[in-house]
Amino acid sequence: MTIGQTGTGVAGLVLFGLASLSAPGLAGAHGAPDVEGVPEGIVKARITDHPDIQGLSAMILDAPRPGIMFRYKGENPLTVLGMDGEAFLRFTGTEVAVNIHSPSWEALPGRSEMPESGSSDGQESEQTTWMTLSRSGSFGWMDPRLNALQDAHSGDSTQTWSITIGTADGGTDRIGGRLTFTPLQ
Repeated sequence: MTIGQTGTGVAGLVLFGLASLSAPGLAGAHGAPDVEGVPEGIVKARITDHPDIQGLSAMILDAPRPGIMFRYKGENPLTVLGMDGEAFLRFTGTEVAVNIHSPSWEALPGRSEMPESGSSDGQESEQTTWMTLSRSGSFGWMDPRLNALQDAHSGDSTQTWSITIGTADGGTDRIGGRLTFTPLQ
């Protein structure tokens, strides 16, 4: 085979490829596959109100379902209150613990299974039992308060969210923000 023959072969392949792409119907014949269960949009969360608590930082975890991560390096413990106002998570400068009797803990997706609490009468326990989740002072979770627009179907859907934080002196503060639904098109 000579150089002239090789050049002619390559030119022929290039011309065939261009002709195939320009032929009507051939380029568009392979559309996107049909997929079920695709969400109609995404919910974006952002923090707009941050409490003035020394050593506390927070960030939104962007995912199909937004979450939040707290990092605390303060001296006095903080308690994140759950959906029903119960003690949910306790942050110290060196660890994060969960109240294993908290309904908010029980409702979290993907949470660790806990041993039975010993209450066999079917009544909800009002006690607080702490179990260590992290020895770093940081923890992230998929809080339902950041998922309030999950079933929204309007491009202009916005809503506020807030999480109450109990301080060591018995006071409370809040971290909050906005949720925005953005349709996928």
